[in-house]
Amino acid sequence: MAIKNKGKTKQRSVARGPRHEPVPVPKPFAQRRWVQLTTLFVVGVFAMTVFVWATNGLRKDRASKDAANELITRQKALSSWKTVVESQISAVGQLQGDVAPTVASDISAAVQALATGKDPSAKPADLEASAKELGKAAKAINTFDLADAITQQGFDIAGSTALTSSKAELVQGLQLYEQAGKLAVLAMAADGPTKAQLSASAKAVADSASALIETGWIKYSSTLRDNQLSAGGSPSGLGTGLGTGLSGGSG
Repeated sequence: MAIKNKGKTKQRSVARGPRHEPVPVPKPFAQRRWVQLTTLFVVGVFAMTVFVWATNGLRKDRASKDAANELITRQKALSSWKTVVESQISAVGQLQGDVAPTVASDISAAVQALATGKDPSAKPADLEASAKELGKAAKAINTFDLADAITQQGFDIAGSTALTSSKAELVQGLQLYEQAGKLAVLAMAADGPTKAQLSASAKAVADSASALIETGWIKYSSTLRDNQLSAGGSPSGLGTGLGTGLSGGSG
């Protein structure tokens, strides 16, 4: 009996290599946690910046509109005061914009002549008429209720004080010019020491009137300019005031 598989060698099994664990696929860059957190932070900062910028812009826009409305309110209040002041000053003198107006030039000329021992060219009746007009102008300006016109109209303390002070100085300046005119008339009718004394008094009063008109007008025109308004008249136009002669500013 033949032996099967005689001469055949038995095959050995080959050992398998070690098994490899599955390698995880790396996450896309945009899906990584730290990238997402960083992106959220940057976006948040940007959004906050845009919000602050928009808020500030709206606040500035609102402030600009409020300032514009307040300016219009102040301008309306000033317009009525401006009309009264400039119409009355124009009646007794000449407006020159921001420069103090020439006022009562005939009285100033008469006073100046008397102070130097000369006879004025103006007649007493004309000086009396001028003095009367100055008194009317002073009364009209003084009667205007400036305090009521500017109260709660957006003026600060400095602006209100300047307006009130300018009114008082303009009124007093016109009243002093009125007195100077009357004194000049008395001096023209007097003789000797009395004439000299009246002439000196008229000159002193006229000088004070000129100074008050100038300081009052500076405050008045400055307040107008601060509120984007301007005083009437032109600085280049030298007026003659009442009658003819020297300007009121020269005393």
